[in-house]
Amino acid sequence: MPSDWWDSPAVAAFSLGASAQSARGARRFTRNTLREWGLAALADDAEAIVGEFVANAVSHAARAAQEHKDLAGQPLGLRLLRRTGEVMCAVLDPSDRAPVLRMPDRDEEAGRGLQMVDALSDVWGWSPVTGRGKAVWAILFCA
Repeated sequence: MPSDWWDSPAVAAFSLGASAQSARGARRFTRNTLREWGLAALADDAEAIVGEFVANAVSHAARAAQEHKDLAGQPLGLRLLRRTGEVMCAVLDPSDRAPVLRMPDRDEEAGRGLQMVDALSDVWGWSPVTGRGKAVWAILFCA
């Protein structure tokens, strides 16, 4: 590899459907991309994070389409960004609702996904995307 390989940013994009099957393809794409970038050590954590983000995006896309008919069919997307010392995983969805880190009761079946993201990532958050909803992202640092 050239010595400046890691210094140049790289972006990988993957279009997502609004179905539960999208998470599987997104996880596979994430693992393969990180392997190609020489960052296979990050793949398990990145896959888990992306899987959670995609599951939430599919759910939010369905809800947004019901509430705002003009958002129906708006595509979801996954972006992976490699920069010096870090990889960012971002999923775009049409909802403008902010993700909320919750502390569900022990007997609740849902609501723990962002706790997992919080534990696996070095930092995570979300950003509004003008005219498209939001991007939920997580950053994994690498040596």
